[in-house]
Amino acid sequence: MKQRYPILVAVSLFLLASVAGQAQTDTARISARVLSVADSFVKADYYKNWSAYADLVPASVLKYYGGKQGYIDQVGKLRTRTASDIEEESPELKVLQLATLNSEWQCVVRQSRYFHKEDKKYHFITFFIGQSTDDGETWKFFDVSYTTVAKINYQFPEIFGDLAIQEPSILTPEQEAAAGQAAASASTTKKQAPRKK
Repeated sequence: MKQRYPILVAVSLFLLASVAGQAQTDTARISARVLSVADSFVKADYYKNWSAYADLVPASVLKYYGGKQGYIDQVGKLRTRTASDIEEESPELKVLQLATLNSEWQCVVRQSRYFHKEDKKYHFITFFIGQSTDDGETWKFFDVSYTTVAKINYQFPEIFGDLAIQEPSILTPEQEAAAGQAAASASTTKKQAPRKK
């Protein structure tokens, strides 16, 4: 009897570690899939492949704009704000949040890229909201920069309430430098703060 207890504990810990490891593997796999499809979404936008772009958008968003062509028309009008005058480096994509409910996954992806207008460089940061209804295999996205955060619930009523979505921003070099200095100053202040006893 005495020997069974340690064996049961060892088996239980092994099973728990296996389940936790599987969950981490699934999240890593799904994050990689998110970034792959988000990259396709970015490329369709960049090359103005509007049909492929709209095929990667959730049905409820297309419906809000009156269908695929209505959405394409909206994006075509608004994208001129951040279209670059020169060839730019590829944007940086980062998964900020993954959430799941039953077999549906949703995510927030941050896109950071630069563009030039009239010989001035701007830093454009926007966010994509992604949805998968088949356990993370296929994804649909939409770019928050073509709407406002306030309108998202109307355009995408399926959105999970706990997704942290920010407004997109366009920073001039001066604003970006000031933001960098403010962040560095805050970091220094945090490190130097006295400890409470």
